[in-house]
Amino acid sequence: MKKDIIVLDLETKKTFDEVGGHQNQHLLGVSLVGVYSYNLDKYRGFKEEEFAELLELLKNAGLVIGFNSKFFDFPVLQPYYKDFDLSTIPHLDIMEEVVHALGHRLKLESVAQSTLGYGKSGSGLDAIVYYRNNDWEKLIKYCLDDVKVTKEIYDYGLKHGNIWYHNSGLKTSIVARWFDQKETPIREIVEKAFAAGEQLEIDYIDEGGQVTKRKIDIQAIKGNKVKAFCHLRDALRVFEIDRIKDAKIVGQMKSFQSSLL
Repeated sequence: MKKDIIVLDLETKKTFDEVGGHQNQHLLGVSLVGVYSYNLDKYRGFKEEEFAELLELLKNAGLVIGFNSKFFDFPVLQPYYKDFDLSTIPHLDIMEEVVHALGHRLKLESVAQSTLGYGKSGSGLDAIVYYRNNDWEKLIKYCLDDVKVTKEIYDYGLKHGNIWYHNSGLKTSIVARWFDQKETPIREIVEKAFAAGEQLEIDYIDEGGQVTKRKIDIQAIKGNKVKAFCHLRDALRVFEIDRIKDAKIVGQMKSFQSSLL
């Protein structure tokens, strides 16, 4: 089996105020670590008594993905592993990629809303309250929601070659250096389908962040806009390329649509 790719996020037991500031983040304690395994296609939360099992998963990872994970999640988690250096694991920190591109940090919420159309389900302070109330169901859901958001941003960058944020109200691109060079960018797939008269199957992110699968016959492309016949709605629709999560060519356009072109 190939090396796994793990997306990771964790929640703490204490706040920065309680441990004397950011310089003491190693004292925060970890209530839960949430992960997604690409090999298993599975989300899971690890409680403290399960951290030995978590370590084996991390040791066998070919890559760990997080958001501010190099400078927060791993340093907070490291005290639980006296005999293993977490920094030796191959690591992609999307926050680090943002700083490389822009020279400053962004919140996960900002990148998620701009890229995916939805964001986090709460704040880290909520997670601390859940932990102290022994409400593991809410804590696990909150943590795994953050893992999902991080995973979806990573996947988007793999497919598009960029992610997004809003700069003074203007949607602005950030290069995703982790873009898979073996992949064809979504825009190129769309343009190729249009030029060859081929039908596309797309996973489309609506304005509320919901994803639906559509089959479309493209009539025109103008900038980020795609005018196409949508077979799901049985009507002409305008789609935005940057909201297409995934796309594949599934054959020629339906012949009965040729009269519309």
